[in-house]
Amino acid sequence: MKTAKMKTLISLRTKTNPKFFKYPTCIKPFLVAYSFRRHITLIILTFFITAIASAKCENNGIYCLSKSPILNKNGIIILEFYSASQLLIPDLNKKYPVYLKSTQDKVQLAVIETLKGEMNETQIILKPVSELIVNEIYSLQIDNLPKYERKPARYNYSSNKWEELTFKISQSVDNDIPVFKSTPREQKKTLKLLGCGPESWVYFNMAGQDKSELFVRTYVKNKATGKITTYILSIENGSVKVGRGMCSGAFNIDIGGNFEVSFQLYDQSGNKSRMTNAIAFTNPI
Repeated sequence: MKTAKMKTLISLRTKTNPKFFKYPTCIKPFLVAYSFRRHITLIILTFFITAIASAKCENNGIYCLSKSPILNKNGIIILEFYSASQLLIPDLNKKYPVYLKSTQDKVQLAVIETLKGEMNETQIILKPVSELIVNEIYSLQIDNLPKYERKPARYNYSSNKWEELTFKISQSVDNDIPVFKSTPREQKKTLKLLGCGPESWVYFNMAGQDKSELFVRTYVKNKATGKITTYILSIENGSVKVGRGMCSGAFNIDIGGNFEVSFQLYDQSGNKSRMTNAIAFTNPI
């Protein structure tokens, strides 16, 4: 039976610290340690849940670099193979025929160049082996694709949807050399830490003149290793982004701190400009 003195002591403990009034003083340090570990566990779980939620990397995909649905009569097509889709490239036009097809015509596409990026992506440049019919609409086909593989697609920035890859053939034959309107210079650096890895970019201003859609052949040299990687980039709002995204990228500029980049305008008919002088840059930190 509890005495009046014991009841008073329990009452005081309950008012001052309700969590501990039932426990002897000797085990309070263990309870504090347990509470600390629980908070650390919650923080770690929150980090991993956030990382998983941010990780949206896909396993495969074949995409067209061109935004234009119009193809010059002497045009080329640049396709980008992402992640597991890269395994298809050695067997194109062997196991996997590649061609343009319309309602009345079928033209094989030859692989004239392959450019391997440094992280999960590879480009191929395709050229028709025979003449295309002007004003005809062709769809790009790759036969015998594995069940997991989607057909090649182009992103429509107006509808914000992926669409079947089709081209209307223009009568234009472009043999002109593209010209730089200004000298490329570094604009800014960005770094975002995301679930599957960082997005690491260095932006350069880019403007050219040509009568066809323009891209940029980009040559990045890692000064620590001497390795040079070549890849074709799109021009977005007067800039090109050199680097890598969360899941893939042409240039892994996280490795090594010092780089050089040179640019060459490259149009939809495969014409190349002069190459710029090398521009030194460092990776975002």
